[in-house]
Amino acid sequence: MATLLDIGLVQYFSVVFPFLFIVAVVYALLHKTKVVGDSVTFNAVISVVTAFAVVLSDSAVKLINFIIPWFAVVVVFLVLLLLVFQTMGLKEDQLPNVVKDKTVYWTLIGIAFVIIIAGFANVFGQSALEAQQSVGETTVTTTDGVTTTTPAFEQNIYAILFHPKILGMMILFTIAIFAVALLSAGPDK
Repeated sequence: MATLLDIGLVQYFSVVFPFLFIVAVVYALLHKTKVVGDSVTFNAVISVVTAFAVVLSDSAVKLINFIIPWFAVVVVFLVLLLLVFQTMGLKEDQLPNVVKDKTVYWTLIGIAFVIIIAGFANVFGQSALEAQQSVGETTVTTTDGVTTTTPAFEQNIYAILFHPKILGMMILFTIAIFAVALLSAGPDK
């Protein structure tokens, strides 16, 4: 029975959003950098052709469909965070200085890097694991070391990330990062 909330037909339009996204991004990059000139028509044609080429790859469409919602969540979070800071007293003329701060800049680059790596792992992880394993190979799971071989990529990632040695290393790295950042900071004025 068809309901108002039935979104089964939406899956057939999952290529439209990546197409429009690629057209917009490539056009904006070409217009901003003026690599091929100032012609609006030429930039539009190149962006549409690039979008068609990208949409032909099923993996690229899956990657874009995974990454874009996460970037949207980050943007919404940042806008809400700026609203909270403005209610706490941050003035509008101070916003450009906040964005130019190296800590904020590198944090945003790190978040983008994590989202892109997660996207590649989600799209290509299981297929890369299956391509690596031979047909008659038996899977072995050991609990005494970090070595874990299972037929599921996601299960391998969880086993590695939540292994006690890896968690301990992450805690030590976090302590080291904060120690270096706090010890190398100049005196408060």
